[in-house]
Amino acid sequence: MINTMCLHRKIIDFIVDELKTLAENSQSKIVRLEVSIDHDIEPLHWLSQQKSIIKTYWSDRHDRFEMAGIGSADLVFSREKASSHVLFKRLRKFLSCKYSCVRYYGGICFSQNQIASYPWQDFGNHFFLVPKFEVFKDQAGTYLALNLLLHHSDNANKKIQQTLQELAAINFNLPHQQCEKPQLSKRVDFPNQLQWYNNVNKGLTYLDQGILEKVVLARQTEFTIVDSCQPEHLLSLIQKEQNCSFQFCFQLDRDKAFIGSTPERLYWRQSSQIQTEAIAGTRPRGASYQEDNNFAKELLSSPKEIREHKLVLKGLQETLSTLCHQVNIAEDPNLLRLNQVQHLYSHCSGILNPEISDADIINQLHPTPAVGGYPRQKALELIASLETFSRGFYASPIGWVALDSAEFLVSIRSGLIQRNKLILFAGAGIISDSQPEAEWEELENKIRNFLQVVSCQASVDII
Repeated sequence: MINTMCLHRKIIDFIVDELKTLAENSQSKIVRLEVSIDHDIEPLHWLSQQKSIIKTYWSDRHDRFEMAGIGSADLVFSREKASSHVLFKRLRKFLSCKYSCVRYYGGICFSQNQIASYPWQDFGNHFFLVPKFEVFKDQAGTYLALNLLLHHSDNANKKIQQTLQELAAINFNLPHQQCEKPQLSKRVDFPNQLQWYNNVNKGLTYLDQGILEKVVLARQTEFTIVDSCQPEHLLSLIQKEQNCSFQFCFQLDRDKAFIGSTPERLYWRQSSQIQTEAIAGTRPRGASYQEDNNFAKELLSSPKEIREHKLVLKGLQETLSTLCHQVNIAEDPNLLRLNQVQHLYSHCSGILNPEISDADIINQLHPTPAVGGYPRQKALELIASLETFSRGFYASPIGWVALDSAEFLVSIRSGLIQRNKLILFAGAGIISDSQPEAEWEELENKIRNFLQVVSCQASVDII
């Protein structure tokens, strides 16, 4: 798997050489060493066997890249409100052209103007980190990577010994492990079903008055876990059942992890090229081929769903026009078919104006009409007045940042594991002819990606 003596020698030589280089120019930076390892290692399984408190996982929706990381070479975290421009400038402070593969993984909470509150305190207003050690797979193979933040004043021997000790603590003995489904014993919804109906009806009042064209209302559903639930195991179970989805896991504390399997990309950027997408309009998957196609035809011909989708496209068109000098948007939506639901989907791309940064993109794109509403500010004001829980990092920008590229998801289909609690989030777009009962059922469909992989013995408490 790994020739330990050879790897130790590489690490020693690597650190010594990099510190010599830093001594000449007095610049701190993150450096990276990659070595090829056994192709049979599955990053998520490897991650589940590590004792590190800090764990990170990322997988794209086409299985082209998968990364599991432990520890942090650099952690950028704050519980306070922060400027996006200051944040992104900090994220690129220690990045360099020589190590362009180094990525900060993390996210920004849904409402950047709020101080983190229950149950999101440990994730703050924003967090980003470069994992200390990574096991990653791409189309070229499977690798172990070491990321180090080096300063020109670092003591080489001390840095080497610390790194080798941390390497020795990594477990590469990966026995086959059956992931047991967690048992759930209790369920509480915020809002409950009656309160949800009231919220939707209040939203419809705003729509009838012409104040809004769309508002996305959300629900927090809290389950009690009978036994302990390892985040990697739950994500592994979800991963086996999901298709066309990004998967992520962020664990910053031993008892808390934010995980998800989301189909929706906020944007991908490489230099001046940007890609984004509209996903709105929902139907369940059918139990048979015929029923599935009937749901698809119904979705593609539904005036309500098409109108909701066009509102998202309208918002994206307006935003991209301020960011780009060239914009391309697909005229007709396609179907995005996931395991539990299917959506209307449209691809969008553009060429960014020269002065545009990732901070500008985040500020302009988030939240999209798919998770906030339209017009944005009026929708957010209504959401704040109706929702009694904190969205935290639900429906927020989650992703990675490199020197000249970035990718962010919209963290829907997500949940928070907090000690003996599994807290799930889901939202539904409310437009003029929405029905509260149908929107509640849509929320149920959207959390089934979690519920189908757990042994749910939950009783609903109406509070």
